Amino acid sequence: MRPQDDHWLLLRSLLAAAILSTLALLDFYAGNITALAGPSRVLHYAAGTLAITAMLAAGLKILLRRLPLWRILLATGLMMFVFFAYDIDLIQRELKAHLGQLAPLAWVLVTLGSLIVTLGTIRNRAAVSIALVLSAAFAAPSIARIATFTMRGSPAHATASDTSGTRERFAPSPNIYWIVLDGYPRQDVLAEDFNFDNGDFIQSLRGLDFAVLGKSRSNFPATVNSISSTAGLDYSVEGEGEALRPLPLQEMQARVRGKNGTVARLKAAGYTYVHFENGYDYLTECAPDEPRCVRGHLGLDELDIAILSNTPIIDLIVQHRQSTPFAWGGVDDLNAKLGTIRAMPAPFFLYAHVLAPHPPIRFRSDCSFRPADPDLQLWRPEARPAFIEQLTCVNSQTLALLHEITRADPGALIVLQSDHGTAFRGQFQKPATAWTDEDLHERFGALNAMRLPGPCRAMAADDLTLVDTFPLVLSCLSGAAFEPHHPRFFVTPYDSNTDFGRAIEYPSERVR
Repeated sequence: MRPQDDHWLLLRSLLAAAILSTLALLDFYAGNITALAGPSRVLHYAAGTLAITAMLAAGLKILLRRLPLWRILLATGLMMFVFFAYDIDLIQRELKAHLGQLAPLAWVLVTLGSLIVTLGTIRNRAAVSIALVLSAAFAAPSIARIATFTMRGSPAHATASDTSGTRERFAPSPNIYWIVLDGYPRQDVLAEDFNFDNGDFIQSLRGLDFAVLGKSRSNFPATVNSISSTAGLDYSVEGEGEALRPLPLQEMQARVRGKNGTVARLKAAGYTYVHFENGYDYLTECAPDEPRCVRGHLGLDELDIAILSNTPIIDLIVQHRQSTPFAWGGVDDLNAKLGTIRAMPAPFFLYAHVLAPHPPIRFRSDCSFRPADPDLQLWRPEARPAFIEQLTCVNSQTLALLHEITRADPGALIVLQSDHGTAFRGQFQKPATAWTDEDLHERFGALNAMRLPGPCRAMAADDLTLVDTFPLVLSCLSGAAFEPHHPRFFVTPYDSNTDFGRAIEYPSERVR
């Protein structure tokens, strides 16, 4: 064979190995492109995967000098492809059904076996062309989806981040703490659905001068919709009737990360915006241009876990650790950073979104670590008792946090609320149009407690919905009349649902 043929064979095998080893990451990005802020972190994983593949191939070539490099490249590419296939439902379900906790270790052995078999059996050079064609065929749908999304682009919407114009000053200018406990249910929901009396916690809040709104409701059942609506001072939807839809995800993410009407108005009044980055849920990340970013416990976050769950790595970590490398998002993470937050220029507005008590169920009632599958959508009905244990931990940590804030900052204006309730009835496995009144009650009944200046307490009606949180706060500080929205409630399906991209409005009388 001519030297140029050898070079062409090597190039094709190199390309096939590169595609095979990164195909799962390409599929991941294509499948989540509407939810991700950009490709940079997925590209970092792809670069790391290619580097590992190259190092494995180089090591094998040193050990197996007689084997041609094209066979080694093809074998390592196929091995990485198999390694990333662990998350295929059928494979994982069967492995765990028959092997239990040995499933991830068994898949590591399968991966090594695929390498050995490929090295020992593939001898025909035509295998390189076949592997290249098949890998390109597998990659083509994802490439097409990414190209279509890129060419289409995202509709341009103005975000309320402009702080130019008339500046205002509030007579009272207290530091404002907006603390969101993700998925924390309202007191009556806890009593009805969990047979849990949360009265001690509620009474403790009242003892700290909070008004606890016993009939408050979220306006959306999903975090990005709810938070962007609350921070944006209005419902994050557009259109009407069958054309009703949530705002583009990128716009809502920008609002969550500080490009919103509340922050703009407070900055214009001389406030410093401080963003607390929870760590685990990538939605809580600081904006890249956010100078006042306070980071909680660092570790693997939701995006890391979503990618690594394609491999046995996450299962191996969870099974063999009693502590965790994940940034789980406990309230203590925020408490530990209060000194840093208080050092910010005053007055400041803090947005601190804590991923608790939302699943995964990773804390016992004494706040010790419980090994857990790091999945944000595991609302298993049988986990209700464990959820209450986690909520008990959250209660104790939250009260410690609030005592510390009010001790060091007695004039603080504090908003403690959830973004939505729980989903143990399997709401997101149902069509968005088929939610029952009980489904709505569980998911929309939200914790909402406000520590306001005395003259403003009467403005906090017991049935205030979350969208009116900051219209009330801003009216309180400015002295302007508070005009609440007409209450509206929307179910916004996740991207795994066939109705994704729609917003289904439910009448307010159905959401109690």
